This record gives sequence, C-alpha cells and structure tokens, in this order.
Amino acid sequence: MMKTAKQKTFTDSYLRNLTLYVFTAIICGALTGYYFPEISKHLETVSSYFFMLLEVLIIPVIFIAVTYGVSYIFSTKNAFKIVSQMVLYFIIITSISIVLGIGSGLLLKPGANTGIILSSHKALPERFLTKTTNPLHISNYVLFLLLSISAGVVIGLSKKKNNILKAIDVGRNLFFKLIKYVYLFLPIVIFSNIAYGISVYGINTLLPLSKIVATVYLTCVFFIFGILGVVTAYFKINLWDFLISIKEEIILVIATSSSKTAFPMIFDKMESQGYDRKILRLIIPLGYNFNLAGACIYLSISCIFLIQFYNIPLTIKDYFWLFITISIASKTASGVPGSGFLALMFTLSRFGKIPTTDLALLYSIDRFMNEARSVTNFIGISVSAAIISKLNQHSIPLKNDIS
Repeated sequence: MMKTAKQKTFTDSYLRNLTLYVFTAIICGALTGYYFPEISKHLETVSSYFFMLLEVLIIPVIFIAVTYGVSYIFSTKNAFKIVSQMVLYFIIITSISIVLGIGSGLLLKPGANTGIILSSHKALPERFLTKTTNPLHISNYVLFLLLSISAGVVIGLSKKKNNILKAIDVGRNLFFKLIKYVYLFLPIVIFSNIAYGISVYGINTLLPLSKIVATVYLTCVFFIFGILGVVTAYFKINLWDFLISIKEEIILVIATSSSKTAFPMIFDKMESQGYDRKILRLIIPLGYNFNLAGACIYLSISCIFLIQFYNIPLTIKDYFWLFITISIASKTASGVPGSGFLALMFTLSRFGKIPTTDLALLYSIDRFMNEARSVTNFIGISVSAAIISKLNQHSIPLKNDIS
C-alpha cells in the first residue's frame, strides 16, 4: 500500500468514536423495534429526511470531485492511458460480478423449492408502483456526471485553470464541513433505520427466503476476498491491510445501508495514505455509477431466483441478453437506499421474460440484502481507485498543483 506521513483526517478523529455510537444505535434500534414495534414503524421518515439532506450536500461534492479530477486528467499527456485503464477495469470487474452472480444462482439454486405461499406476502408499496422504469428517473446521475465531465474538460483547457480550481476547492471544503456536522446525527438515523426494519419486517421474513439472502452474502464475500483478493495481489496491494485502513467507512456503510454515506470521507482517508488525489476525484465518483459490483451480484442472483421460482426455461441467447440488461441496469443503482430494488424493476421490465407480479417477495428482504450490496459496491469502488492510482502514481505532474 502507498503511504506517506500520516495526516490527521476527519475519519481518524471523529469516526473512531462514531463506531461505538453506531454499534450502540444498532443494539438500541433492534431492541426498540422488537419491543415497541408500533412506535418504531413511524421512524422511517427520520432516515428518509436524512438521506434527502445528504443527497443535497453530496451532489455538489460529486460535481467538484469529478470536475477537479477531469480537469487534471485531461490536461496531461497520460490522459488517454488513465481513462482507458478506468473504463477497461470497470467493464472487466462488473462483467465478472454479473457472471459470478449468475453462476452462484445456478449453482446454489436459491429459487428452487422455497415452499413460499404467495398469498401470504404483501404487495409492493405504492411508491414503487408509481415509479417509472426510465433509467434516468431511477438515477439522475448519468446526465449530471456528463455535465461534470464536460465542465472538467473546459476548465482543464482554460488558461485560468488553477484559479478556478482554487475557488472550487474552497467550495469543496465548505461542503465537507457541512457534511461533517450532518454526520453528528448519524447514530439517530441508524437507530431509526434499524428499529423500523425490525418492526416492519422482523427476522421471520428471512426464514422462507433465507437461501437467496445467504447466496447474495456468500457471493459478495467470495467476490471481495476471492476476485478482489487476486486482483489486488497482482497489483501488489495487501487487501486485508487496505480493508482494515478503511474499516470505519465500511462500518458506516453497513450501518446506514448506503455506500454514499462514506463518499466524502474516503477521499481524505485515501489521500492521507498517499493515493493521488487527482485520480481519486475522478475514479471514485464515476465508480459510484459505473463500477457497482454489489449491485451486479444482487441483480444477477435476484433474476436467477425468479427464473427458478417460476421455473422459466432460458436459452444461452436469453442468458446473454440477461447479462447485457443487468450491465445496463446496474448503472442506475446509484448507491442510494432503495435504488438497487428500482434497478431490479428496470432489469425485469427490459428483459421481459420474468414476471414482476410477485416482486414483493424480494422487496420484503431487500433491506437485509442491501448491506451486502452496499459494502461490496463501496469496497469495489475504493479498490479500483487504489489500483488505478498506484498504476499512475507518476503519471500526473505536480507542476502547478493547487494543493
């Protein structure tokens, strides 16, 4: 792992204590949800408002990060090399994730012999029934990222690039401070999230569908320590040491069921370890849309579950088109809680061979699978930034650096 002199970061000082608060909030939330279910059912709005506020603050951070990264990447002679590495890496890793998810589903057969009585499951909530399956509606980051990239190219070619980026960096620091204060409420949000989940779904929901939950978790673990383990070993990065170094962010992602909650802090953490800030600010934001390995695994296994549940015969050609559909749909799972399930709806509607009438089956356990999906997304994004940064640690000259 690339290291420089240890710098004090927000995660070092604040999240070290926050980890204890998170575990306390999880325990208290579980007890409250179990013993006071009627009260807990009204706590969903707490996390909803929190993520609405977080989205408002993170959107400018994404814009600034991408603009900053692109402005430097596109103004260097190695720009094509770096972008090519990023695109190739994203395509290979997400493709492996989809194949791994489909293979795990076919091998472990989570949808076979479930013994589920369909009449015992509720319908989907109205908010999902009224959502369109337009990918831009599901994830509004595609056009936003294109705008950010365009702004970065324009700034990178401008003669006043350094002055502009100094002003942008002031804005970035301001938003980071605001997010820091918002995170003071995280234990309350986590408490509400856990209490609501236990009160509404309970552990009994897992029993008839435990096989698909186990399949998703086992596949994600194999992807992280198997696939990413091999990849990081090839690039001479110790995966275990890397995961330990970002353990606070991983815990945060697990507790909030959203990979975006750790988005602002992973920059500081990895920059303090010596990874190139310019490459981090390009790879990490784009990874949140185009390198979501956890979403690929979740979508693949969920589709195979439904294929087996309905006993639908598919040809090799059908599986190929399912692969293509999941590849596209995974780009709509932006890391916001619930976006993975919307991406599944988009996948099924576009693939066309799998009924959507009993999607409430999977929605009832989506909250339990979201942790595995989010953590795998986050670790995959962080590893990709580390690898590409290491490959190009001497590619971006320090001349005229604003930092």
